Amino acid sequence: MALPLLVDALDDLIKKDLKRFKWWLENGVLDSCKPIPSSRLEDATQEDIVTVMTQRYGEEMAVNVTVEILKKMGNNNAAEILKNKYAAGGETARASTSPAAPPAAAPAAPPPAASMNATQNSVIIAPTVTGGTSGTWNININK
Repeated sequence: MALPLLVDALDDLIKKDLKRFKWWLENGVLDSCKPIPSSRLEDATQEDIVTVMTQRYGEEMAVNVTVEILKKMGNNNAAEILKNKYAAGGETARASTSPAAPPAAAPAAPPPAASMNATQNSVIIAPTVTGGTSGTWNININK
């Protein structure tokens, strides 16, 4: 869950930087995200800001927007920490310092390679790809 991570990232901002963060939200930081009206942010606390961002953008995009704003503000270290913690499953700084933290689970094995065959005069309809779309994709078409 990204909400504690986002609140932690904003808690680390001083008053002046939090004001600048709100300005970026009001003016739009990513082309794919509409700006948030200043009336929704005027007296907002860090928790209020996170709530507004996640309601408007969804959890993952709220993290992406926060990372981009932190970078634009020159706070690359905080941006990288937030990005890495979110990618690692949302562990907060407080949880990671806990002495009774359970060991990390082993990564899951990759799924088996998929294959499709068509006989003469057959048609294959393109499959829907789910999961990650990054990485290497090999597509072989044999005639």
